[in-house]
Amino acid sequence: MLCAKSQVKPVALFAATRWELAALRRALPIDRQEDIGGVRCLIGERDGQTYWLIRTGVGSEAAKTAASVVLGRRPMGLAISTGFAGALMPVAIGDVIIGTSTSSASYDGSWQADSDSVVCDRAVQCFVQSVAAEAGLAARIGSIVSVSEVVYRAEDKKALGRLTGAAALDMESAALALVAQERGVPFTVVRTVSDLVNEDLPLDFNLYLRPGGWLSGIKELMKRPSSLVGLNRLRQQSRLAADNLTTVCSALAARGFGLSHAP
Repeated sequence: MLCAKSQVKPVALFAATRWELAALRRALPIDRQEDIGGVRCLIGERDGQTYWLIRTGVGSEAAKTAASVVLGRRPMGLAISTGFAGALMPVAIGDVIIGTSTSSASYDGSWQADSDSVVCDRAVQCFVQSVAAEAGLAARIGSIVSVSEVVYRAEDKKALGRLTGAAALDMESAALALVAQERGVPFTVVRTVSDLVNEDLPLDFNLYLRPGGWLSGIKELMKRPSSLVGLNRLRQQSRLAADNLTTVCSALAARGFGLSHAP
């Protein structure tokens, strides 16, 4: 960790969606914003520690682009992949997932693990685990697997869990980790569970990520009005995940994200 206040670099927190970013903003007040190579960065400070909130957009390419721009032009003391995650092991909605490593997996008739594993910073992992416990949040430690599409079927989550042994999945952490590793920036994953390993999502949300996807998604919803019940359940789960994400990020900021500010 860093020693002198003058040497403490900012913390970069990357989130994919506006809902995840909103959870961060409730925890981390913003003083100003800056455009870095077309990437909008929201900047704040607490007790001498500056933090940057960066919305990447969904998926590995969007995450890689945003991280490459920001980490390539601004020195950071820590990069955090944050937001929601889908569970690949038995946990509860809202549990904090702390990454030990990241990797990616792809689907071509069956799930295949890719050879791009990056180890998360061990000291940061222990610090986040301690802070989450102090905040009264259940925290799980494990690897994170990133995929190129929304995994909406329970059977696919279980298959990914068996293949990778990961604790949770998302769509951005592996790409963010690779960029951080290239730039020599300590990296960790701090996410909260929004859906469980044994549950299907109410819709195939991949429809919404394609060109004209919102129209396709609405048509699918009209075909399956019963999905409204599942959407309401997912909204409630996401609200709890957001609340706990706000809590853990506020607690991390109160402790300077683990970066030393000693004179």
